[in-house]
Amino acid sequence: MSRPRAAAPRGFTLIEVMITVVVVGILAAVAYPSYTAYVARGHRTQVKVQLAAAQQWMERYYSERYFYGDRGEGANATVNTAFASQGFAQSPSSGEGDARYTLGVRVDAGGQGYTLTATRQGTMRNDRCGDPTLTHTGVKGVAGKTGSEAANLVAECWR
Repeated sequence: MSRPRAAAPRGFTLIEVMITVVVVGILAAVAYPSYTAYVARGHRTQVKVQLAAAQQWMERYYSERYFYGDRGEGANATVNTAFASQGFAQSPSSGEGDARYTLGVRVDAGGQGYTLTATRQGTMRNDRCGDPTLTHTGVKGVAGKTGSEAANLVAECWR
């Protein structure tokens, strides 16, 4: 009569486990920056939609009054109060999560022009694309940037 054979030992060796951990670590180190860049690009796309909604609202405001703000010293007061109560004044909209951008408007003296600015907040505070701007004529820009630096950021971040 033959004896039953003992089952072969099963499992992973320490070397196999360490190699797997190293491979997963390398993949994570490569994938995480790409993931965060992709998420940031999505947030920038969302704020562009909010800026377009704000631009449409400003044009409706103009069509009712024939100027963007109030005339005189308080040119921004009334439009800023009305603007701040709109759903697009924050990106994402109120009630849809923490603010990543806060939108504001600055009306030119005389009320015939404006500049919308989306100020970075929260997780987007250090975004390399800066604070996007949009004027009444549709000119896209980045707050505080001029010349070729602004043109490069617009070309890269407004696409």
